[in-house]
Amino acid sequence: MVPVMEFDTPPATSMFAIATKRGGALPADGQIPHIEARASRLERPLAAYARVCGFPATTRLPLTFPDLLARGLHLAVLTHPAFPLRLMGILHTGQRIESLRAIDAQEPLSARAWVSGPRPARRGGEFDLHSEVFAGAECVWRATTTILSRALAGDGQKRPAAQPTPFSPSRSTVWSLPADLGRRYAEVSGDHNPVHLWPLTARPFGFKRPIAHGWWALARALAELDADVPEACVLTARFHAPLPLPGRVSFTSGREANGALRFEVRRKELCLAGVISPA
Repeated sequence: MVPVMEFDTPPATSMFAIATKRGGALPADGQIPHIEARASRLERPLAAYARVCGFPATTRLPLTFPDLLARGLHLAVLTHPAFPLRLMGILHTGQRIESLRAIDAQEPLSARAWVSGPRPARRGGEFDLHSEVFAGAECVWRATTTILSRALAGDGQKRPAAQPTPFSPSRSTVWSLPADLGRRYAEVSGDHNPVHLWPLTARPFGFKRPIAHGWWALARALAELDADVPEACVLTARFHAPLPLPGRVSFTSGREANGALRFEVRRKELCLAGVISPA
């Protein structure tokens, strides 16, 4: 078992370290080793994040913001020598977030992150990156980020796409995504993945244009919903197709029959679908 990495604040990881992270073979049991990182203090560039994602000024942390706070821990886990997969070309495919209560922007927070998996997909394998954020000894936020690695052998099985539950849209708008959106989000998040930056850097990964970061798209959807998002809630989302930059996409939201809040982001096809339920 890999020892737990302990930090004061989440460490910075260079793009060079990410780009040169080499893959290797999975252990004999076919599972990624348990690699965990912890930080006793989290820093908060909240104002810049709110601006690029469209959140109003607030004293409470947006639902997606704790992930950015823990990002240095995620990269410490993924760049650890025991992590057997390369990082360039991995794709964010799914997200689950559980907010246990509202988090005040001034609260002292700590966090831990670890990894599990993989499991087979049609064209590669998916693994999960887990995060928990604490105020003192109280867990106030947790998340599971699902990531696809095409470096893993897929099983070739076509899985039926989950059919979103029908809902009656009560809100609809169009987002204009500027060409520099990926670079603007990278400056705030520290995530300089080349697939989000320039056409030239996105092409080696199969994209003619850079694509918007999945975490930005999810945050922008929550900013659009604003006060409709409960302070204690569970969000599940799936990324179905990329958002090329520049571009225009439509956002719709509404209530399901059970009261859950559903939202979709579309171009011609469905790109992002999510549902938010009270905890």
